[in-house]
Amino acid sequence: MAILRAREEGATFGSIAEAAGTSSQAVQEIVRRHGQVQRNESVRSIPAPAK
Repeated sequence: MAILRAREEGATFGSIAEAAGTSSQAVQEIVRRHGQVQRNESVRSIPAPAK
C-alpha cells in the first residue's frame, strides 16, 4: 500500500525502489498488478452524490 500511495503522490519508480530496497522494475510490476485494484476500491468507498 505504501508503494501505491507513494506513486499516486508522484514519487518516481526509482525513488520508491531505493526506499523499499528493491528494483524499479519490481515497483513498476507492483503498481501494474495492484494499482488498478486500489483505485477501484477507492472509487467504491466514495459515497454517491444525493439526487
